[in-house]
Amino acid sequence: MTIRAFSHRCFNLWITFAAFFSGAALAANLPAADCVITPHRITELSSPVMGVIEEVLVHKSDRVSKGQVVATLESSVEKAAVELARARAAIDSEVEEGKINREHDGKRKQRVESLFKQKNISEDVRDEFLRDEKLALVRLQQAEDLKKIRIYELAGMEARLAQKSIRAPFDGYVLERMKNPGEFVEEQAILRIAQLDPLNVEAIFPIELFGKIKPGMTAKIHMEAFPSQSKAAKVVLVDAIGNAASGTFGVRLEIPNPDNTIPAGLKCQAQME
Repeated sequence: MTIRAFSHRCFNLWITFAAFFSGAALAANLPAADCVITPHRITELSSPVMGVIEEVLVHKSDRVSKGQVVATLESSVEKAAVELARARAAIDSEVEEGKINREHDGKRKQRVESLFKQKNISEDVRDEFLRDEKLALVRLQQAEDLKKIRIYELAGMEARLAQKSIRAPFDGYVLERMKNPGEFVEEQAILRIAQLDPLNVEAIFPIELFGKIKPGMTAKIHMEAFPSQSKAAKVVLVDAIGNAASGTFGVRLEIPNPDNTIPAGLKCQAQME
């Protein structure tokens, strides 16, 4: 390596370190901001179809998993429709009959063609047989198409029945149980569910710092209720518009909370690192 190349490389390294330390110093010099820890998301869970609630399978503070059935609607009519559609979809007799006829016609065709060549049957008789053979093929195709339609009907009935089971859209906790068995629901929420991993940290910074805080930056979160503890959080969103009345802008950070050791609803201070 030449002296010039070595000097150029050292200069680039110096620029990189200078940028890193200047950025870290800038973040460390930013004032701490008031913040509050909130659930990652809250959903009011309702039914896609109207009906009478048969069961609510969870209670307040219960933990739920994504896809878990948390409530069901009365579905006796839909269950009967599924059983009927399943029985219809299992019918194979029409297809089997068509296959037997086709096999039999294949054997007859050889004999008819032989008799026709020997002039033992007229052309009209041969044409009538060929017509019957084609009609038998059409009837077999109709039977197979009908079988497919019945399978599609079964899938539709099963989908309607599935709508009677209300499932959790994500892992979380039940905040509130709003309906009970026997109540009729149309658009009303049945449960309120919160996702607590990760947690959101909603922080408010002075507008003078706009542009200095960017997604990907990290911060220490000091919780008011637990002053001896601090948690690392990452900036995931910065408001593009400030609040003129308060002279502030919002920043959202995320804290991993896999063991749910951090409760939502805490006041905190966010110190950029």
